[in-house]
Amino acid sequence: MNESSLRRPAVVSDRPPALFPAWHGHPRRSRSLAITHDNVLYHADSRHNMRAGVPKEISKKVLELCERITPGLQPTFISITPNPDCEPADCFVNVYRKVQREGGRIQYGWSLWEWPEAFIEAEHHAVYEPLTGPPWLDITPCDRGSRRRLFLPDDSATYDFENEGVLRDNVRLAFSDDPLIEELFKAARKRSAFYNQLPGVGVISISAVEDPERQKIERRVARATLALAQKYDAK
Repeated sequence: MNESSLRRPAVVSDRPPALFPAWHGHPRRSRSLAITHDNVLYHADSRHNMRAGVPKEISKKVLELCERITPGLQPTFISITPNPDCEPADCFVNVYRKVQREGGRIQYGWSLWEWPEAFIEAEHHAVYEPLTGPPWLDITPCDRGSRRRLFLPDDSATYDFENEGVLRDNVRLAFSDDPLIEELFKAARKRSAFYNQLPGVGVISISAVEDPERQKIERRVARATLALAQKYDAK
């Protein structure tokens, strides 16, 4: 695997970063994406909404989402024990390298995140299974300081190391029939589709023609996130 291909995430901006919410997922397998436009280098965060956190318990809504993804399987809390050479939001490469060094296998699945009162979402994730089998080890640091993750195993949710430019979008479940939540979901899907169609990994170039579309999508996500925060964070 080419080391130069290990950096290639989701959002870019020529505006103040605070205007754009961060979304999880492994946009091109890393937390931040750098894009060049008019000889200027921009950086951005990934796709997961940073207001969401690890669910405090395995609730009925958590189980409902899990049943949609992998019927019959349940999630489990796993302590995060980062290896020294592991990067945040680069779980697939982190686990791949450990398997190459020590044997074992990649356990694919989903990391679950919850915005209280609003929604829960599943982010494509991977943990390490030793040669001796479970328990699994979550060796990827959390860039928000969480010490554990709620992990749902899913052997069908593999990662295509030969086609790094295409990522699985998060799977989301709203807690209520709220148009504000649905608007955020739609904006997030639009954003994911936009970045998935950009070629290459690492530092890429975006044309002046493409950039207005990017900005339009980012503004839509930002507005939807702000509207949701004003409603639910005040509770």
